[in-house]
Amino acid sequence: GGVPQCPMCVYKPVLDDRVERCATCGQAYHNVCSLYNPLEPGLFVCEREQCQRMANGRQQQLRSAASLVDTPLGKYLTSKTRGMCSSGHPIVVKVVADTWRRSNHPLTWQFPYRYKAVFAFQKADGRGELMLFGMYVHEFGAQSYPANQGRAYVQCIDSTPLYGDEKRDERQALLTTILCGYFEYARGTGFGTVHLHVPPPTHANAYIFASRSLKVRVRACSHLAQWYHKLLDVALSNKVIEGFEATGECTDIDFPPSLFDPEEATSETDYRACLIDPPEPLVAQVNACQETSELFQALATKTARFFVANLVPPARLQHLQPPDLSGPTVTSVTALQHRFVLLCAMQGYFFHTVEHARYSTMMLVTRFYHEQEQAMLEEALRREEQAVMQEMMRKREHVAGMGMGMGFGAGMGPGGAGMGPGMGQGFAGSPAYGGDMGMQGGGFMGPQRGGHESSYHLHVQDSMAERGGMAERGGMPGVDQGMGMMGEYGYDERCYGPQMGRPAPRP
Repeated sequence: GGVPQCPMCVYKPVLDDRVERCATCGQAYHNVCSLYNPLEPGLFVCEREQCQRMANGRQQQLRSAASLVDTPLGKYLTSKTRGMCSSGHPIVVKVVADTWRRSNHPLTWQFPYRYKAVFAFQKADGRGELMLFGMYVHEFGAQSYPANQGRAYVQCIDSTPLYGDEKRDERQALLTTILCGYFEYARGTGFGTVHLHVPPPTHANAYIFASRSLKVRVRACSHLAQWYHKLLDVALSNKVIEGFEATGECTDIDFPPSLFDPEEATSETDYRACLIDPPEPLVAQVNACQETSELFQALATKTARFFVANLVPPARLQHLQPPDLSGPTVTSVTALQHRFVLLCAMQGYFFHTVEHARYSTMMLVTRFYHEQEQAMLEEALRREEQAVMQEMMRKREHVAGMGMGMGFGAGMGPGGAGMGPGMGQGFAGSPAYGGDMGMQGGGFMGPQRGGHESSYHLHVQDSMAERGGMAERGGMPGVDQGMGMMGEYGYDERCYGPQMGRPAPRP
């Protein structure tokens, strides 16, 4: 038969076929309605009092976004949003991905930049939480391409629909506070310029939470351009920035095209080509609605889509933010914008209703948490193995020093006989000295390969390589195997050290 009737959505049916039955009474419920999480341990028990008593504490518990890793930027933005919502539900802002990346552009591929994914969460009425806002930013420090140094680029921002009694002005004020807070944080950590970009309406992948038709994209691009103007006016009045410029072409202002990802650069090139020689399908879609046609023409000729804001110099600030020395916060789910979009599409994480938004937020928070937990565990193991190897090297150097002393004492005669077959045959006339201590014969380190590392050292390296391969093949069960910890361009983001920008040597 079909999907069983869920008692939680009788009067407002939820169209979803993910169903779980109560472990005690057997009643079927939508996962979306009951917030059952198949990735977490514990039984699904409905809210009936009798079923809750029979579960005896074995029922599943919801995980909060507050359990995700804290970062200096996340804490700062959370503090800026405190007390903003009339509902009284607190806002939590988390940096769920913070990695060093390289572009595959031929000019900039060897220069790293910092790539961050920032998401805002709010407790929902009743149970669960709602994801309200997402933002991807690129930060170009002293290690980046020279033309990009000292710049922060907001690659993409997106917001979920208004839920319940939430007011539009309240949501706009929240987003303005988060963006201005990020400008303040970037200014305090030494960045001089922030860049904002409205994607062309022909770029269909410039979103985080929901895809949009051409008609909706045209209207959204127009509204985003207007909102950026208002945002920068607020930042200017609050003395966060000194001034800003806005134009329809990035070449007209100090907006280096090297800030773009290759996909963004291609979308801009395609958009210009469409304006010169528009394809017939695009013309038909644009002309199907008079409002869409007028907005499209305005975007092409009048609307400013590129914004450059000059931040107040740090020398004129009373309080500077400490350097952001937080290590990489890697979640493969959000390591790239298109990965997040792909996962949401594959797993059915939608945000068009409050029920789906609560369920999708719960599932994403779970994935974030488990991947961060796994990454921290692997980092701890890596540091432990590194400490073991350093201790082994220290002991080998100590033994080498002892061998040198013994060689002088016992190797003074002809032939320089040392302390034994394994202790390096003395100095005088000995061809064996020069390999590693104890590698010739059966001495201190046992029979080993001359001039190479010990078998234990090799075993540690092999185990680390095996663990790295497991990480590259994917961090979470059920996630697409292409979403492992390996970066898009063939390197592991976890091996990049904080702040300094140079690739840290692998153990």
